[in-house]
Amino acid sequence: MGVRCIFEMAYRNNTVYPQCGCKTLKHYRCKVMRKSNLFNALLNFFSETDAFLLAKLLKDNLYKETIRYQEIDIVESQKKDLILMAFEERVLIPVKSRSGPAWEDKILDFRKDGHYFIPSFVKAMVNTICETGKPSCDTAVRKTLTHVIQEDLSGFIKLLQTIMKHAYNYVFETGLLNIFFKETVVDGDLHDIIDIFVICGMISPCPQKSLMTGLSWYEINPTLYWDKTFLS
Repeated sequence: MGVRCIFEMAYRNNTVYPQCGCKTLKHYRCKVMRKSNLFNALLNFFSETDAFLLAKLLKDNLYKETIRYQEIDIVESQKKDLILMAFEERVLIPVKSRSGPAWEDKILDFRKDGHYFIPSFVKAMVNTICETGKPSCDTAVRKTLTHVIQEDLSGFIKLLQTIMKHAYNYVFETGLLNIFFKETVVDGDLHDIIDIFVICGMISPCPQKSLMTGLSWYEINPTLYWDKTFLS
């Protein structure tokens, strides 16, 4: 009996490898995944199990506009925790919302037809890691913004870097943006630039925090901090 036939028999018998949650036929592919650039890069930020599962989630769904819960090919016992972690890292965002598009208003949806999406900046970052073996924010930001901005991107990147440097726990108060905007000398309207950063999944408004404090707040996607050289 060939190796493939043995794999298929084990798959039909529902043999599962607990360390990755995969049935035998898929476990061979899992061994290949463990050698991938993405998995090895994610090991710098996550445990081995979390890095593996997150790499699998991203690789399987990177080119989809939206992802249904039932399409996420992870065993049920690990799937909800993985989705929760991916959402906390702003790698995977639920479509369902309490009121608006802000990340903090999103609701985890574990129904079979619950929908999620990967922000466009995260897709660019993952593609960069897959190609080079390491995260590069400058490359990922440029890949993302070139689709919506035709002019030189240096000022936009400098503005983003300045925002990140002055954020605390990935959150910043927008009252400082006018000062940062003047320092970076970016052409265009500040509100339009913020909207572009939001649409690309780099930042998101914090309406609940804003209501509590009376100030306007935004949060930064944590994946922007994966590249430690971006702010140096």
